[in-house]
Parts: sequence; C-alpha cells; structure tokens
Amino acid sequence: MIDATKIIDLLSGKQIGKYYQIYDKSQWYSPEEMRVYQISKLKRLLTHCYAHVPYYRNLMISKSIFPSDVRDLAILQEFPIITKEQIKAEYDRFMPNNEHQIKGIKTSQTGGTTGNILYKRNDARTRSSVWASYKRFYDWMGIRPGDRVMNFWGGHVIKHGWKDTWIKRFSDLLRNSVSLDAYDTRPEIFDEIVNTLKNKHIRLIRSYPQALYSLAKKLDEQGLTFDIKAILTTSEPLMPQHRELFRKVFNAGSFDQYGCGEIGGIAYECAEHNGLHVTEERVILESNEKDELLITDLDNYAMPYIRYWNADQAIFSDELCPCGRKSRLISQVMGRTCDYLTGVNGQILHWAYFWHLLFDTNIAIDRNFIKFQIVQKAPDLIVFRTVSDPLTDIDKETLIRMIHQKMGNMRVEFVLEEDIPNTPSGKYRPVINELL
Repeated sequence: MIDATKIIDLLSGKQIGKYYQIYDKSQWYSPEEMRVYQISKLKRLLTHCYAHVPYYRNLMISKSIFPSDVRDLAILQEFPIITKEQIKAEYDRFMPNNEHQIKGIKTSQTGGTTGNILYKRNDARTRSSVWASYKRFYDWMGIRPGDRVMNFWGGHVIKHGWKDTWIKRFSDLLRNSVSLDAYDTRPEIFDEIVNTLKNKHIRLIRSYPQALYSLAKKLDEQGLTFDIKAILTTSEPLMPQHRELFRKVFNAGSFDQYGCGEIGGIAYECAEHNGLHVTEERVILESNEKDELLITDLDNYAMPYIRYWNADQAIFSDELCPCGRKSRLISQVMGRTCDYLTGVNGQILHWAYFWHLLFDTNIAIDRNFIKFQIVQKAPDLIVFRTVSDPLTDIDKETLIRMIHQKMGNMRVEFVLEEDIPNTPSGKYRPVINELL
C-alpha cells in the first residue's frame, strides 16, 4: 500500500513529509540539541511577529525586545500570558499584515471543553508540523502506511449534501480507514462494527475512551475478542480500566495523546506507556503555580500563540522515558472531564454530539453563542443552558426534534443565562450528567 502522505501533501499544499523527516531524527535529540532547535524556531517566529503582528510588535517595542535578542528560551518570560478572551477582544491585532505571503490560512471555530468559542486560524506550516508529529506517533504505535484504521467517534450531525459524503469517502479511501458513528448505538450499527472488526483487517482503532469502553463491554459480554495492533484515544482521559478492558477485548495496547483545538497535537504516548512525550519541536510548554499550561506554538504564523493559557492542567514527570527519547514527559493531564447523557431509549451521547448539532444547524452562529451547557437533571429531563441571543421557537423545535431522534421523548428545558461559570480547574463543562 502506498503511503498516503505524498498524495495528501500534493492535494492539500502541506509538507507533512518534509517535517516528518525532520521529526523522525529530532526525536532522538539531546536536551541541548532540542533547545538549540527551539531557539532557532522561536527567533524566526518573533521576527515575524515584530514585523507583521500588531499586538506583538507594540508589545515588543514597549519592552525593548528585538528578534536579535533571542538567544535563550528565557526571553519568553518577558511576554505576558494571553487568553482566549483577550484574543477575542483584540482579534484584529493578532492578525498578521502579510497574510498574502503566508500559505494555506484556514479559519475554523473551536471551543472544545471550554465552551468558549474562538475563531482560530492556522496555516499550511502549522498543519504540516502537526500531522508530521501525528505520523511519528503512528510509528510509536507500530502502525505502518497501509494499515487499516477504524475511526469510532462522532462527526457532523447534519451532512451538507453530496459533497460532504464524497469528501468523507475519499478521505477514508486515501487513508485506508473505516469510519463508524459512536453516536449511534442501534443494534444494526453494533452488528456492522462486529463485522468490520472480524473481516476488515483493522490494525488501529481511534476513538473516545468512554465510547470505546462502552462498545468493549458489549463485545466482552458476548465473548468476542479481536487482534488489533493498537488503540488510539483522544478528547478524554484514558483511565486504567479502559486500558485493561481494551487489552482483553482487542489484544492491544492503548496510546493516549494530548492537544487542543487552537494548537493541535502537543504530546503523545510511546510504546513504553510511561507518560506523554511533549512534541518540543513544535511547542514550548510552561506551567504556572496551578499546573495550568502556557503554550507557545512555534509554527503558527497566521495567528501566533505565545504563552497561551488554555485552562488545561498537567503534571510533568521528572523522569526520562526508558524508550531513550529525552523529550519532556507529561505524567497526567487534568481538567478534561466530559460526561455523557443517557436517553430514555438507552442511547448514550457524547458531549461532542451537541457541539456538532449546534454548529451544523447554524444555531450557534445565528444566535451568537458564547457558551452552552446541557445538564441532565432526571432520566427524562435535560436543561439546555445558553449564553447567547434568545433562541427562536424554530430553533427550539429543531433542537428538540434532533434530541428526540437520538434520545427518545426527553423533556427539554431552555434557560438563557448571563454567564455559565467554569469549574475550579478553569475548565468549562459543556455537558453535566447529575445522575452519575
């Protein structure tokens, strides 16, 4: 099977192959070699910011910071911490004035578990770097080009015509993957999953941990086991009970990862399962007194993030991994708890279903959503809280209809809020199941 990377690079304008060749070697750098590499990228980034990004140019002038001063990573301490709210408030000042020289700028919304919507931007350089680190992660899992992948997670709730369908089919074909909907727990879908696992020679499963755990329990109850090479999890904490059951049912080790929507992939687990290796080639991670991450993205020139506070907490390990790589290790990522909701029909829904529902219907955009939260108060009752413009009767009817289709005849109450507070860890929980 041909490695799809060259085709993807050709069609998308990315340079994944180029960055992968670099990262394949740099994973073995000594700490000093990695610092030299990081400093060189930081100097180029700050040179760009000084010349073209109004927010950072004014800041650097006011503090007498010049790109020629970049000789050590300690210079980052001269920069203030920035937040999502600050970027939103001064959005235009974070935009470079030489966009015509930056390849492949794309804009999309992100909110994730913070529930606070930001229109992020990145460029072809950033995406190339992220996907190169992801390709290296595949190496760590023992997955080779051409190995078949089963994607078991959610996607867009509403497909916008034939284009979305064919793009998905082409993407699956190009990547030799099979995509199945973790939102759909009907018996016939379960049968399709079993058939896929039995007959499609799946080597890697990519999924939300809890969704795959629920599936694995059903498979285990029926005495079904499979020989899968690896399990890749995302979006939620991977718990010891998940790993144990995945090993039993799929005969596979589990590999976790950490990233955020604004930055992309940040840290990945190797075959030693001793923590997550920070991708130091593309990010510089700091933490404050609350163990909250401050992230500097070394690749993104379309919307530079320097000392960006994303409200996630993480604990770093002082140990080196037995694998021989010298990169920093994250021993635990905290503050990403996401509950599931359970319908009166037994359907279990991941919080991301509601995220996609709100944007696929355009309700989030049309009503200027700032935050939302869905709380399950009783087996047949959910409360839909929004910080937004008032929902119309049509909006409410649409949401109720879509919720009923998935969860059965639930009672749905809508509450317009002035604000929805974050948890003590700084994270916003978009879904809360008070029955758990």
